Amino acid sequence: MGPVTAAGTGGRLAPLRPWLQGLGMLVVLQFALFGLLVVGQAVPDRPIVEHLLAAVEDGTYGPHGTIDRMGTPADTFTECVVAGTGLGASPEESAFSRAVRMPRLATCGGGPEQLRAIAEGAVLEDNNYFKYWAGYTVLTRPVLAVAGLEGLRIVSGTLMVLALAGAFLALRARTSTAVGLALVLPYVAGTNLLSTPSTSFSQSISIAFIFLSVLLATLGAARSARLGCAGAALGAALFCFVDLLTTPAVPWAMSAFAVGAVTWFHRRELRATFVAVLLAGAVWPAAFAVTWVARWVIAGAFLGIPATVEVVRRNVGNRTGGDHAGVAESFGAGVHANIDYWWTRVPTAELVLAGCLLAAAAGLVLAHRRAGPSRWAAALVLALPAAAVPLWYTVLSNHSQIHAFFVNRGVPAALAVVTAACLAAAVRARPAPDASAAAERREPAAPEPGTDERHDRVSEVAAPARRA
Repeated sequence: MGPVTAAGTGGRLAPLRPWLQGLGMLVVLQFALFGLLVVGQAVPDRPIVEHLLAAVEDGTYGPHGTIDRMGTPADTFTECVVAGTGLGASPEESAFSRAVRMPRLATCGGGPEQLRAIAEGAVLEDNNYFKYWAGYTVLTRPVLAVAGLEGLRIVSGTLMVLALAGAFLALRARTSTAVGLALVLPYVAGTNLLSTPSTSFSQSISIAFIFLSVLLATLGAARSARLGCAGAALGAALFCFVDLLTTPAVPWAMSAFAVGAVTWFHRRELRATFVAVLLAGAVWPAAFAVTWVARWVIAGAFLGIPATVEVVRRNVGNRTGGDHAGVAESFGAGVHANIDYWWTRVPTAELVLAGCLLAAAAGLVLAHRRAGPSRWAAALVLALPAAAVPLWYTVLSNHSQIHAFFVNRGVPAALAVVTAACLAAAVRARPAPDASAAAERREPAAPEPGTDERHDRVSEVAAPARRA
């Protein structure tokens, strides 16, 4: 009976094993991320301070409130925070200790004075900044030391372009050109994305990791929905590592859509697509939360639990419902504030909305002609990740209202997901590159181009029988 009982237990746990393995890998990843923080802190402060002082003299460091000339204020406040993160510690303090507490300078107003003090040998006190990972220091510190602030702008912009192109090409190859364009174009044309390298390089870094998350989710989903969820989880962890709570709802929605869209194109099964969207939509915020909590756990282990808990409690309280001038406490205020900001302040809002509505309507009409109203169900399932945006605005209402000048990017992101979903329901699947490989994975090969609507419906009915 013993061996039978063990086998039975193993059989019951078998469905959970991949998820437990994924959780274990996510935990191991936290140690790797912290190791990268230590590497970033090992870069000497002196060349960084010298280059930032040169930027102060040139007028390219800040100032706060700069206009990016694309409809919204530049986020120079965060840019100054990011540029000064890791500075101000004693030269004798170890890179490990600095990585734990993560010192930083003041924002654009007090930053220049602190930079001059550091250049003269001063050590700043009580400037810990461990409430976020600050993983961007792995990039910012070495680039600032070698190429200065202007060089960092170029590097961040390059990373953003490469990640965007990679996400588009990966999604295009596994779905269609129309779907890939629908997911990225509204976000590019409906935001100040193109201005961020020159005025808010920190935002460029975050945007690069938004599309990196989409890329990883797409590549994983091309193998299986489970690997798609793994890619989304990795993308969420990396985004949390470099981001300062800018727009997490954007990669959350786009990554979950990517997993669902690739699953739909590979299998043409509504139930499998719904499960893929649901799992990816749950995995992304879970991995994001685990990564963020891991940062607090590391800080608590070395800096003391009471002090860490107080910082976390204050930060979470402020972002979800703290008092702030101009912040409304009514339900849905964050949603209203961001839609209003996007519509009234982004000059291309009307064009983007009109383009999305026309493309979505065309997709739904074409889907109906090819396979009847049943395809609208596929569009609805694939559009579900767009709900992450209003959900985020509602839960983090305070943060969403205070930072509407960049959080409003979630609005065109949601439009992009809905539009891409409607087009994905209409476009016929590409043929599988290797039908035998699809069979080995126990996944039916995609129908040939030109297959009519009757074949699509027959495939949907016959797929469960083939797997049985």
